Amino acid sequence: MTRGRAGIAALVGLLLLSGCSADQEQELPEGHEATGTESPDSSDAQDGGEAQEGGDPSAGAGEVSGPDRLVDAAQAGLERAGSFGFNEVGFVSDEVAQSYRDLLRDNSLAGEDPDAAVTPETCAQPLAAVDFSPLLLGEDTVRADFFAEGFSGAGSIELAALEGAEDAEQVQGHRDNVRRLLETCAETAFTLEGIDYELSISEPALESSGEESVSYSWEREGEGTTFAQILFTQVDDDIIMVSFTGGEAAASAEFTAMAEAITAETAAALEETETESGTESETGPETETESGTE
Repeated sequence: MTRGRAGIAALVGLLLLSGCSADQEQELPEGHEATGTESPDSSDAQDGGEAQEGGDPSAGAGEVSGPDRLVDAAQAGLERAGSFGFNEVGFVSDEVAQSYRDLLRDNSLAGEDPDAAVTPETCAQPLAAVDFSPLLLGEDTVRADFFAEGFSGAGSIELAALEGAEDAEQVQGHRDNVRRLLETCAETAFTLEGIDYELSISEPALESSGEESVSYSWEREGEGTTFAQILFTQVDDDIIMVSFTGGEAAASAEFTAMAEAITAETAAALEETETESGTESETGPETETESGTE
């Protein structure tokens, strides 16, 4: 595996079947828009401090993939991550986001890879299909990654807006695959590129959950051991996915609580945007009428 492919796969963190290490350097990878703990391009980042409250979360959004409202919501999630010590953050560029999409589409056991062998065989399809990212839902998406000193890994937040029935079907298919893995494929083994792996998948205990959310954690043993957990949530027509990949802490209950808190903050920002949008649409015509009678 080339160094470039390994670096991307390790950063994406969702590629359960890649043979790459999830060890991370604390500096931002190439292709990220550094934000400190504030908004993109902010010049007021606090030195090694906690997430900055207030400010304009949409600053610099023109250089970040995705609609402004998703960027703003992701920024709210990043600020919450900052409260847990994840103070090195960055939005991925359009180019890097596309490389993630290409990697997910082209490097999966869902294809007819003659070098891939999964035991039990019935788990091959759901195991491959679980390599899903909101970035695959189109251009109305955004991703940011966050890092903390003392944690050998990375966290990420991805958002996407559902554009139609096809997107909704992909999302439901992903939820179904996750549940199938949890129910029937908790312990699997596979060989990829000549390397043997063992994968254990479990369901974290969430404080709050619903039919629109799925959560899973995994431990992969092969060339070293990698841990991860993913919380995938739908809020109306928006998708939020928070994930951690790296050392053992990534799959811990502490990180489960962090994922829930980051998701909640992000969801609240999305709902606030919807409320403001609805208020503007209601008051707009009335304001015009009043100005016309003066």
